[in-house]
Amino acid sequence: MQLSEPFVLNPSLSWNAKDRGVALKQAVDRDFALVILGAGITGAGLAREAALRHLPFLVVDQDDFAAGTSSRSSKLAHGGMRYLAQGEFRLVREATTERNWLRQALPHLVRPLAFHWCAFRGGPDSPARIRLGVTLYDLLSDLGSPFKNAHPHRFLDPAELARLEPAFGTEGLLMAGRYWDTTLDDARLTLETLKEARNLSGGRSVALNYVRAERILLEGGKVTGVELADGLGGGRFQVRCPCVVNATGIWTDATLDRAGVGTRLIRPTKGVHVVVPNARLGNRGAFALRSLDDGRSFFVLPRGPISIIGTTDTDYAGDPGTPWCERADCDYLLRTVNARFPEARLTPDDILATYAGIRPLIQDPGRSPSAVSRRHVILDPGTGLLTLAGGKLTTFRTMAWELLDRASRAGYLRKFTGPEARRNFSRRPYQVGLTWEAFSAQRTGLDLGSGVPEATLRHLHQQYGQAALAILREVRARPATGQPLLEGHPFCPAELHHILAFENAPRLLDVMLRRTELQISVSHRRQGELGAQVAALMACWYGWDEPRRKTELAHYLEYIHATVLV
Repeated sequence: MQLSEPFVLNPSLSWNAKDRGVALKQAVDRDFALVILGAGITGAGLAREAALRHLPFLVVDQDDFAAGTSSRSSKLAHGGMRYLAQGEFRLVREATTERNWLRQALPHLVRPLAFHWCAFRGGPDSPARIRLGVTLYDLLSDLGSPFKNAHPHRFLDPAELARLEPAFGTEGLLMAGRYWDTTLDDARLTLETLKEARNLSGGRSVALNYVRAERILLEGGKVTGVELADGLGGGRFQVRCPCVVNATGIWTDATLDRAGVGTRLIRPTKGVHVVVPNARLGNRGAFALRSLDDGRSFFVLPRGPISIIGTTDTDYAGDPGTPWCERADCDYLLRTVNARFPEARLTPDDILATYAGIRPLIQDPGRSPSAVSRRHVILDPGTGLLTLAGGKLTTFRTMAWELLDRASRAGYLRKFTGPEARRNFSRRPYQVGLTWEAFSAQRTGLDLGSGVPEATLRHLHQQYGQAALAILREVRARPATGQPLLEGHPFCPAELHHILAFENAPRLLDVMLRRTELQISVSHRRQGELGAQVAALMACWYGWDEPRRKTELAHYLEYIHATVLV
């Protein structure tokens, strides 16, 4: 399928919370080649690899899809420039080539973004170091790969950087390297990967949120299935299968405990991001900054009307499901940002939103959190329960392939033959992928989008690709559904109707945090107003009574309150 080829949503493959009972029954009644525990990007990647090889799967998550680390990252597909200094050349090579493939496979969602790495007088990064690092980064990305980086790197003197980025302070600046990575919506990438896996399976596979694995079933030392609990409706049920994959991220060790495996794999570290108006910073591209406190790197990332600042990197011992940004995290980030953007003068009062996530790093005693490798590991004790842990969002595809290949060679899955046995068999465009040029041409040809604000059209294309055309069909039929929910923001009712019909979002939190970026794009001061509108729309769709609507809104606003710095 070419990237510009139209993709029509198949109504028979609609995916919404109204059909949860049907999906639960399918999970009990159907035969699956494998059960995947965890529906973050790792589990979603496994589902897509399985679907492309005609292996029926069941994927479950104890929370919503992408509710853990996969919706709380820096929202980048990147190679990790700093890993070069740690000698992780193979990881950087793999991540940058996967980044390049993703940019072509999902051109609306994975978008090029210019980064600046600066050398300051007396700083830890010399001009020679930057020149070598940036050159090597692009060389590893492009050499021998059919997928190339979007733009060549450049080296800028202070005057050139000042012209490109007038808000950035150049006092003491020696030079800057300008290179390109990509930005994306991490939760949306996870969701689109799951949706594609379901579509490719032709209805034979099942994906369920709010379903927890309670027990791994074993007979004679071999996996025979799992016992699952429905977190929304209650009740337990068993699913029989010969292969179970633990892809639960920061809950990896807890899942192994329930399987009677006492291995400790994960070193959790907290990463915090704060969101501010882009107009206050004025950065046009992204910056990789060195903290003035301890020298570690973090990013300043433009994202339309906002800028995301982060991330921190500290060991974490709390509840993995509820990490929060603390005042100390905020102060740590803003001290350096205010020094490098001298006119910004940011304070906690300027923050629109915060979010925090836990990285499931692999145990590496003696290293600082920033120095721990982002490599992944596969644990196979020979029972049919495999664990895939660690890794980077950008390399989800190759991690998934390596695990399925291991499972096939071990006899847990059928033997792969022909093209499906190749490592890059799945390096193909996503069905939903669509360039802006193709979107504009199709929209014009179908007479869609007339009267819809330009910002909304851009937003719909960026988030939904081919599916944006289906959203615009509703707008053509009911023009009021294309108008913004909040003045100054592009989100519209037709978009939410599409989410509820095709993206299985049973709770208000799911819509606000993961199906959209409403939580980080709109100030926390307006979340009550916005949340009430979305909750009312969901109540109409699902038939919620007034107590249920109020409960959903209260839970969401409790989350927002926890993200606000006091």
